[in-house]
Amino acid sequence: MKFADELWSGLKSALVPADRHALARAAKERAAAVLPPGERVVAGHPVEAGEQLPEPPRQLRQQAFSVQRTTGDRLVDGMGRAEWGLHRLNPVNAVVDRWDDRHHPDTPQLSGGWESLAGQLAAVLRPRCSFRYLSVLLVTDQHLHVVRVRLAGNRREPMAGAEAVEYAWWVERRQVAWVRNRTDVRHGTHEVGFVDGSWVTFAFTVGGYGPVVATFPRQLRYTDPIS
Repeated sequence: MKFADELWSGLKSALVPADRHALARAAKERAAAVLPPGERVVAGHPVEAGEQLPEPPRQLRQQAFSVQRTTGDRLVDGMGRAEWGLHRLNPVNAVVDRWDDRHHPDTPQLSGGWESLAGQLAAVLRPRCSFRYLSVLLVTDQHLHVVRVRLAGNRREPMAGAEAVEYAWWVERRQVAWVRNRTDVRHGTHEVGFVDGSWVTFAFTVGGYGPVVATFPRQLRYTDPIS
């Protein structure tokens, strides 16, 4: 290969993004492999938290891929926990935090508070993490699952060597009440509601999510009221 060809090949690898649809399929396959025995996947797709969803309280945020963290990562995280502990020791801060958690649980993208089913999903989609990853929503016969798939540092081949898969959350499908299309806000954006009356905004990260939406018991348009 000539030098010019090698140069162009390198530039193309750097400039041309990875096939997002192929990445979504690969992530779904890896996520499905860690489901509990007997679970049959009906549909699945990568998702992310709503664009304006607030950060969950620190104590509710999971540490993603904790077993793969380096000593430096753990040291920084320990310093963060110590800082949070000192913050909570201040009685004024503790009272203010409890007031915020109990009396201001709702936002334009979350209703029901952090302890609700919607709040649990919101916290799962906003973990503490120092790695690149995808969250995959999998729908099976009986449950909704969220599984995290770690991506490699190579952005051209993000699945190369990325073997870490982490099971994050599940809920019974009968607990899900509806899904509302909010692509009027942003393509792929949806709201999901649960039987406890809570709901949260999330987004599919790439097209082709129709089969997942079709599994929800009720599909609402953005003009339909939440009920």
